[in-house]
Amino acid sequence: MTMVFIGIDQKQGLWKPFYSYMVSEHGEIVGKKGPLTKIVDKDGYYRVCFRIAKGKQKKIHLHRVVYMAFCGEIPPDMVCCHIDSNRTNNHYTNLKVATQKENINDKVLNGTWQAGDTHPNTVYPDSAVEMVQKVIADNPDLKLRELVKMLAPLPRHLIFDIKRGKRKTREQRIQERLTT
Repeated sequence: MTMVFIGIDQKQGLWKPFYSYMVSEHGEIVGKKGPLTKIVDKDGYYRVCFRIAKGKQKKIHLHRVVYMAFCGEIPPDMVCCHIDSNRTNNHYTNLKVATQKENINDKVLNGTWQAGDTHPNTVYPDSAVEMVQKVIADNPDLKLRELVKMLAPLPRHLIFDIKRGKRKTREQRIQERLTT
């Protein structure tokens, strides 16, 4: 029995099967009932919702689907990355498999890594981190309890993380990544 997919335009390039769907080289996905809707998630990546098993839905990043359809499986300890760091460019030639660390290093080099003030969910701006770092550097003998009192209303966990070197500004993290 031949499956008929509504909405496939063969002039739009290559199409490959993925379970009971067809995936285009540009990231269009068509099922038996027509094209799937792409939703942009909070991080700016396209997601699609599949029915792979009977009645069960699965939301998955579109770039992962395109990679799996055109290039093969993604190993469990690897991630699928956009070579140009453009989250909406889901052409299979723009996708590669890498470690999470390699992916972040690519984002740093491309200028698209979100951290510190550039991250949409940041709670404490880089200026607060720098201020705490300066107070710690100027008062190296102060205990955490004294620093918390001095730096109120900043929370204890933030001051503690900065004191032990776990919280840094975006620029400090970029420099750290470029030197390792």
